[in-house]
Amino acid sequence: MKMIGLRERFGSHLGLERIGLVCDALGHPQRDLKCIHVAGTSGKGSVAALLSAVLRRSGLRVGLFTSPHLEHYCERFQIDGQCIDLAALETVITKAEAACRQVEQAYPELGAVTEFELATAAGFLYFHLNQVDLVVLETGLGGRLDATNVVDPLLTVITTISLDHQDYLGSTLEEIAAEKAGIVKAGVPLVSGVQSMAAEAVLKQIAQERGAPWRSMRDVSWEGHGWGLSGGQLTFPPIGTVQVGLLGQHQLQNAATALLALLELRKLGYHLPQQAILQGCQEVIWPGRLEVVSSRPFMILDGAHNQEGIDALAQSLRHVLLELEKSKFTFLFGMLHNKELSLLEPLLPLAKRFVFTAADASRLPGMEPGIMVDYVHGRGGEAVGYPSLPHAFADVQADDPVCVCGSLYLVGSVKRFLRRNG
Repeated sequence: MKMIGLRERFGSHLGLERIGLVCDALGHPQRDLKCIHVAGTSGKGSVAALLSAVLRRSGLRVGLFTSPHLEHYCERFQIDGQCIDLAALETVITKAEAACRQVEQAYPELGAVTEFELATAAGFLYFHLNQVDLVVLETGLGGRLDATNVVDPLLTVITTISLDHQDYLGSTLEEIAAEKAGIVKAGVPLVSGVQSMAAEAVLKQIAQERGAPWRSMRDVSWEGHGWGLSGGQLTFPPIGTVQVGLLGQHQLQNAATALLALLELRKLGYHLPQQAILQGCQEVIWPGRLEVVSSRPFMILDGAHNQEGIDALAQSLRHVLLELEKSKFTFLFGMLHNKELSLLEPLLPLAKRFVFTAADASRLPGMEPGIMVDYVHGRGGEAVGYPSLPHAFADVQADDPVCVCGSLYLVGSVKRFLRRNG
């Protein structure tokens, strides 16, 4: 949509003044929403998807707001697992855009409203107009100054925190944890996922300062039982044995975090039947995260784009190779220009070869394939680079197995390419 494209050029400048005024101009749609606010560096999208799946199975009308999208902007706004249709998207974006322009004219000193602020306001309006029972609301960047942080949630969840977006959020785990914890509200329960000791200490202190009931995965005796290409399994008291439809050891951690959040929702009075929890966790779909899109030849897609995500991906791929009885992957890889080449390191031992291409976002250029080729060659690996995805994809089509990774933008481009070309 043209309005979205125009705002993407404004980039990311954090703050709550603009989004607050835009929501005011729309009649405060966020005030009527009951939200579960989810932040974190890794796993927040998966946890949000798990929560949404279980809540839908429990008979609730559930809104889900996530970013970025993979194939189409509509993916960011879902109700009961269905993406917003184009007509409804046009309606809420048009109304939100009018409010954005009103604020920009009245308060020019605040600067231009960003694309994410526009999307957030449109999401609030969409969920308000459709009278959802609950909204699972994923933050964009950070927490404290994230546009979603104008809500007063009934539950806050912070998934695993690691070093990422240090140019915006801070250079240490403690600084980043403090930014993420900016979504913690007085008296609102906080569920903390699997954290380092440094991040956990910061989150716990801020929860205590704000009188937010503290719930941590460190205090739960859950146990993972492994995973395969059909999903994973864990035991989580008092739920019992739970099958998880998402792939990867890290998804067992995300599922455990979601289960702890669901127990908190039960304490808040929500009726979440045992069977709904079991079915929701087993049926959950979260595209682009260890997503198998072809079995013969084998192709798996993953949007990991920071150090922790790539480390988890490498661990998962070792497991996949054992199941497939294969020795190495061909990697179709692209990342944004502001990422570190060291992200490639965990994948080098697993690589038969790398096929690099550009992973262009709407406002951030992809890293030049030649730069990545030189890096791998410097470490004794095999690599080629292509300026366009079609040429890169043609090079890997005969390979088995293939892993597409490095950027959610690349994963989305590959999914669109596969849909168009069968």
